[in-house]
This record gives sequence, structure tokens and C-alpha cells, in this order.
Amino acid sequence: MRPDRDSAEDDQSALRWWHEWQLDDQERRIVLCVATGLELRPGYPRFDSAKLESLIREVNEIARANSSPIDSIRIVPET
Repeated sequence: MRPDRDSAEDDQSALRWWHEWQLDDQERRIVLCVATGLELRPGYPRFDSAKLESLIREVNEIARANSSPIDSIRIVPET
């Protein structure tokens, strides 16, 4: 997922990420959205829980390193 990584192993990990705002009443929450080619649905072909857990760990590292506080994370399938 890091831009400096080019291995074939990462072809299906997160492809891009961005921030969205979620507005609830008077509160603004920052959501880190991550698009990935990994299968996210357990029980489906190509689902790999180890790869998904690795992606989650890496996304959490990105969130912690961000200069803005991240309130939540959303992982979505790449379309």
C-alpha cells in the first residue's frame, strides 16, 4: 500500500486512500477510506484473512502517522 512498494505480492492490497468527512449534527469526523483489490467477504473465493489482517495493520499505521486525527477507517473494494 505504501507508494514506495512495487512487489507483485502487493498487487491486490490497497491501491489508493483518501479522507472523507462525515457530518453528524454539529460534529465533523474524518474517515480514512482505503480501496483494495482484496476480497473482503469471508467465505468467498480469494478471501485471505491473513492478507486482510495485514492490510488492516498497515492502514492503522497510516492513520496513526497522519497529521490530522482519524476518527474511523473504511475499507472498500476497488471497482
